[in-house]
Amino acid sequence: MRYLLILSLLLGFTFHTSATQQLSNEASISLLTCSPGDQLYSLFGHSAIRVNDPVTGYDQVFNYGTFDFDTPNFYLKFAKGDLNYWLTYYSFERFKRAYAYYGQSVVENKLNLSNKEKQKLFDALLFNAQEENRYYRYDFLFDNCASRIRDIIEANVDGTLTYDSKEVQSYSYREMLHLYNGAYPWISNGLDIILGLKTDDNASQYNQMFLPDYLQQHLAAASVSNEATKRLLGPDIPVITIKTTVAPGGFAPAQVFWFLFILSMFIAYTELKRKKPLVFLNRLFLLLTGIVGALIFFLWFLSRHSVTGENFNILWAMPFNLFVAFFASWFYKSKVFKLYLAMLVVCAAIPVVFFWMIPQYLPVIVYPLCLLLISRYATWLYLLTRR
Repeated sequence: MRYLLILSLLLGFTFHTSATQQLSNEASISLLTCSPGDQLYSLFGHSAIRVNDPVTGYDQVFNYGTFDFDTPNFYLKFAKGDLNYWLTYYSFERFKRAYAYYGQSVVENKLNLSNKEKQKLFDALLFNAQEENRYYRYDFLFDNCASRIRDIIEANVDGTLTYDSKEVQSYSYREMLHLYNGAYPWISNGLDIILGLKTDDNASQYNQMFLPDYLQQHLAAASVSNEATKRLLGPDIPVITIKTTVAPGGFAPAQVFWFLFILSMFIAYTELKRKKPLVFLNRLFLLLTGIVGALIFFLWFLSRHSVTGENFNILWAMPFNLFVAFFASWFYKSKVFKLYLAMLVVCAAIPVVFFWMIPQYLPVIVYPLCLLLISRYATWLYLLTRR
């Protein structure tokens, strides 16, 4: 799923609304699979379709992964799940130059289609690329640049398309994401915090094809049966081969938060000796957890994203903290606030004590983070109660 604004600008993509073109008998249609990049927008790779006709000189790449940062309210629409992506196509040579520039490998697999099927698929791609048809509402797991290719191929092959499920490994959606973002722990933990319970559902073979590598893997093992049975994809054809390595990412998030927890315990000791809480520091934690909580609340209740609801991280990231952080000083001495602090301690303790009962995967960062919050809230509550 490559977010291709920069690439699209580099390629100078154009939108075509031309009439149907007739492919020659020498034409081929291929699946292009691009390796993951080292940026967030390229972390999971990309898929595209190439249509090459050496007789007419037609050689274009169809890309369902285009969007525009200049879309009004871009970030709000992305967060709400209302952002439109669209289909564009441009020359194969420009496509190769762009991915060579970004340092990503590309593999091509030709589709084993009859001339009739090739023309049918090509017509469908051209029809999809027309102005009135090219837009769709992007869904990260269920409707993206890879799943759109799966769907249009399925719709335009004659006969029965059968996937080989004998050696399919079982993964949840979250586990599949970890295969790609696991080497980037800050990104991985961040996504785990905002993605809810449904991300832990088992991904069927069909739904695994939201990832470009798995689209290629499952299509390569698929077969089409009509008059005869044949493999859908041909062998791998390297287009760009680049060896990539992942550089060490410095301190892991869990290490940072364990350190902060230990530091907080020293601070708590100082507070208890002075018999005075560090209100400014505690307000800062209320503010930060409130911001995260507000984001979780928004994605759960106000967004159309399918996997950001039912998120148990809201236990420690209380949205209301965002407002409490700015309350007047007198409120922090009230009985209501003491009850609120007690609730925060209990809620932050639930992921630590009852982790085995929570059906959602919680990233390792949550445990030292919850202990850190407990140390802040409990010390503050104790000092207020002593008064």
